[in-house]
Amino acid sequence: MAVRRNEARAGGLAWSWRGALAAALLAGAAMDCLADAARAPVEQNPRRGDPAAIAAGQAAFNANCARCHGVDAAAFPAGGPDLRRLDAYCRKLDPGPLRETCRRDNDAYFLESVLLGKKRVGIEHMPAWDGVLPRDEIWAIRSWLETRGR
Repeated sequence: MAVRRNEARAGGLAWSWRGALAAALLAGAAMDCLADAARAPVEQNPRRGDPAAIAAGQAAFNANCARCHGVDAAAFPAGGPDLRRLDAYCRKLDPGPLRETCRRDNDAYFLESVLLGKKRVGIEHMPAWDGVLPRDEIWAIRSWLETRGR
């Protein structure tokens, strides 16, 4: 069987230069993502479990979030997502590294959602609170929500 120009036979498969280039680019992109993840620490809630933060978080939540997420995070009939369920999966995990990783991921998701808001297909589902709520207050709200788990 003849080998076409710009192709080489390897293990019975024909590899074109385009396929090799695509594979190299994908491998490089994956390595960059892994390196970025290793370099960028995920911010976690520094006020977790702090009784003063929990009390402040409830007040801040009811002043800023209740119109969409319900007073004391009882979502119905307000219409926004039930934030008491945010940590439902993490609570099912045994205490340890996996649970802590789950909580860090949820912290990052929560912070990003609050700071940047939620917008889909041009419709704003949640306003961005960056510059409106101080980060310390956002973490206080997160600390309080963790006590409201469902």
